[in-house]
Amino acid sequence: MPFNYQRFEENMNNRVDGKKRNKVLQGLLSYETLTTPVQTAQWINQMMDQLASAAGDATARDVMEACGQRCIGQSILSKAKNIQLKSHDLDDLLDRLNEAHIGGGKMFRTDEGIHASYERCYCGSVSKTRQPISPIYCQCSCGWYKKLFETILDKPVKVELLDSIIHGAHSCQFVIHI
Repeated sequence: MPFNYQRFEENMNNRVDGKKRNKVLQGLLSYETLTTPVQTAQWINQMMDQLASAAGDATARDVMEACGQRCIGQSILSKAKNIQLKSHDLDDLLDRLNEAHIGGGKMFRTDEGIHASYERCYCGSVSKTRQPISPIYCQCSCGWYKKLFETILDKPVKVELLDSIIHGAHSCQFVIHI
């Protein structure tokens, strides 16, 4: 999915106050003028830097995680929930999700949690370029996994980004702590 600046703005409004928010949101005005993937990637990187500078890294991660939680579609959540209802246990659930290619198709459980990975960047705004992007931006994918697993497990989870393609890895890698 490409960057959704309206969703970003809404999440900023809910998490960042006053002058800090306004400073970052001024940069949104130029988004619609971007014409190339490289320009978009550079702009996103600048926005992540401005957000982290204005609101702090923790709040910046929260904003992007919230974007990811809203990015996952209801049809995917419904399909995953139906798969969960048919599953015998967590390992069976992960096998079925993998077969359905939900969550990258390469999830498995360890003592640490559920490991998930995918071999291509699904973000349309950055996948067309190899421009470096702030790791804060990848918290969007953490939010996507968080919403997925909180929906199907019906309990809070924490998602940790281990590595990402846009930072030079061969795959995007996460751990879902359940």
